[in-house]
Amino acid sequence: MGEAGSYKLLDYIKHWFVDPNNKTGCRYLVIDADNQPVPLAFYEANGFKYMFSSELQECEYRNIDKSIGLKTRMMYFDLMLLN
Repeated sequence: MGEAGSYKLLDYIKHWFVDPNNKTGCRYLVIDADNQPVPLAFYEANGFKYMFSSELQECEYRNIDKSIGLKTRMMYFDLMLLN
């Protein structure tokens, strides 16, 4: 699937969760994105925000030694933005 297809898939998932016929009661989509520039930029371009303001803060929360670093970054999308 190309990048355009990935954008469409994320848009479909976002709108499916806010569809009146969907009764899941979700407010946030949460992902663990590879901590690499391309995937992080992709999710940022799709409206996802970082759960922590810095990698250091996320390391501390997840109890990961900061010298090792993060393989993934926790990100979220607030579905209320679609209403």
